[in-house]
Amino acid sequence: MAETATTAAAATENEEKEAQQYWGYLFREDRCGTDRFNRLLAGIAHYITGTLSPSSSPDLTPSQLSLFYKRVGGNYDALFHETPSSSISFIYKSLGCLHSLQPLPDDDGYGSPSVPALKKSGFVTWQTIQLLLGPEEHVPFLQNAVKEFEIVDPETGKLFPSLLPKACFPLHPDKDMVEWYEGVGEKLQREAEEEKSRAEPNEHTPSEDGAQSDTSVEEREDAAKYFANPFYRDTQGRPGISRQGSRLVDSLFFSVPQSCFASLETDARTLLT
Repeated sequence: MAETATTAAAATENEEKEAQQYWGYLFREDRCGTDRFNRLLAGIAHYITGTLSPSSSPDLTPSQLSLFYKRVGGNYDALFHETPSSSISFIYKSLGCLHSLQPLPDDDGYGSPSVPALKKSGFVTWQTIQLLLGPEEHVPFLQNAVKEFEIVDPETGKLFPSLLPKACFPLHPDKDMVEWYEGVGEKLQREAEEEKSRAEPNEHTPSEDGAQSDTSVEEREDAAKYFANPFYRDTQGRPGISRQGSRLVDSLFFSVPQSCFASLETDARTLLT
């Protein structure tokens, strides 16, 4: 009995080593994902729209993303079902996640497209950011995805291994990413409150150059809620970092990995468009 257990443990250890050798560490020093990581994410996007929730469009809608997260052990209905489409689009724009606007399911052809749907390259960007922000939350989602789904490498046409070791990912949240998220949440909430105090309900806040903002109070408030608590936990449940004070946020757009995400979009277009 003991010998059987030892043999099983050794086999598991060998499988883990082989999987780690296959995947390697999936993030580079500049916070970019490796080519294999990008292909994995692109393959997951293709699986969602082709098998999990088949659609004539390759772009991923909020309802498709909601279903994906539920199937891999998460629940992001607070974002993908309860947040208005225009606010989701604003969040995507703030993160640099390329997306389109799709028609509503019951659209008769006369309505304006309004459903924000991530391009495959936008999904790669979205997942990369989420992994940097909260690996303890999002690594299990990807592990479950390769375990439960048949994810095809878009470059080779072969299935990815069903084992994805935790050691292939960062162990802790990226400090710059967490700090930026928290700062943006505070900035958006402050701007929404200032706009409410000086504007009529249907007016938009003028920008510094005197032009009016395209973003409504509601969109800023919804986005502020997301950035302040992106995993939709209470404050005590959020992943934290130890730091001295908060960095002033001047922009709603995260700039640290920007060059990385530009290359991600190019890579994903090459692979799956």
